[in-house]
Amino acid sequence: LVAVNTTLSPCVAGLIVFALRALVLPPKLLDLGAFCNGILAGLVSITAPCGFVKPWEAVIIGGIGALVYQGASMLMKRLKIDDVVDAFAVHGACGLW
Repeated sequence: LVAVNTTLSPCVAGLIVFALRALVLPPKLLDLGAFCNGILAGLVSITAPCGFVKPWEAVIIGGIGALVYQGASMLMKRLKIDDVVDAFAVHGACGLW
């Protein structure tokens, strides 16, 4: 169960961030760095509850983690805070969520 949940959550999070950056958010580019950070956001989001949730809940947790990461990343850019690798958005925001 733990292996399934820690596989599903980052997969969903990475794909959501990749799709958002490629299709919705300007400049609409295929962003491999954001894809990798989305995967990390899903992993950070599922770390605490991975042994206690069902796989469908892990998918939802990964999706929410992706949106939290994307929102925090955009907020950091808007506030002009320099975080080149989005470490706060991945570890701080998703860890808090």
